[in-house]
Amino acid sequence: MNLRIIEITDMQAHLSLHRGFLKVAINGGKEYEIPLYDIGGIIANSYSLTYSNNLLVKLAELNIPFIICGKNHSPAAFLWPVESHYQNAGKIDIQINTRKSLYEKIWKDIIQIKIYNQLICLKAFNKDISKLEYLIKKVTIGDRENIEAQAAKIYWNKLFGDSFTRDKNGEGINSILNYGYTILRSGIARSIMGAGLHPAIGIFHKNKYNIMRLADDLMEPFRQIVDFFAYKEYIKGIVELTPEVKKQLVNILYLDMDSPRGRSPVINRMQSLAYTFAYSLETLKKNLDLPILKLEDLQEINM
Repeated sequence: MNLRIIEITDMQAHLSLHRGFLKVAINGGKEYEIPLYDIGGIIANSYSLTYSNNLLVKLAELNIPFIICGKNHSPAAFLWPVESHYQNAGKIDIQINTRKSLYEKIWKDIIQIKIYNQLICLKAFNKDISKLEYLIKKVTIGDRENIEAQAAKIYWNKLFGDSFTRDKNGEGINSILNYGYTILRSGIARSIMGAGLHPAIGIFHKNKYNIMRLADDLMEPFRQIVDFFAYKEYIKGIVELTPEVKKQLVNILYLDMDSPRGRSPVINRMQSLAYTFAYSLETLKKNLDLPILKLEDLQEINM
């Protein structure tokens, strides 16, 4: 079942719980109801929204992420349930006690797939991929030489030009990228919680102010879908985050992606990655279901 990501934006509205439905009452009289069991996440992207406590409690019980966006549509807060999984405490113990050597092996695989997916994104636009092909082979356990950063510089320059700077708080094309990454983050965060893991216990990301470090780790190989979309808009002259662009970005979670275990929508790939990550920690054997981007996947993004 494909769960929906609901975005509430640019309106004065009150969100509440009504008989198993998300009720959206818009200032002016209109009301909408959406079954909670059809919702995969809610993005609150307006300063004028209000919420009922009953709704937030129910969302936590159902493990439905509730994201509050701030400046430039970046996440400012994230509702995370205290008891999201019956084995939650045991899973967290495993996360904490996992040896650094296993995390480093996992991080190597994640970075190699991320760079490969960047390569495919560039290839889709007939851009030079030779440097990225070379860098993939140089990634070591733990990526101690920070090949990820070297690849990122090449990648962004090839995609948007030498003058482009990736900015998490930037306007223009950066705002499209940031919003798309917010969608991905909500999907991978839900998958992490569903697997009984704690999103703050990361593999590589260590920022003490970031409660979603593991989400940021595991979403790395998915980012290139958003990058592809952003560049398609860029070459059409669209460099601002319009309502139509946001609507299309939400649908990214339902595009098909390949993996060693088969082909299915992005949201399913996220769930599989989270569960195989948890299983790898439990068994002490690296066995991740990482998403592999293919040119035919990108063709589905018909913008």
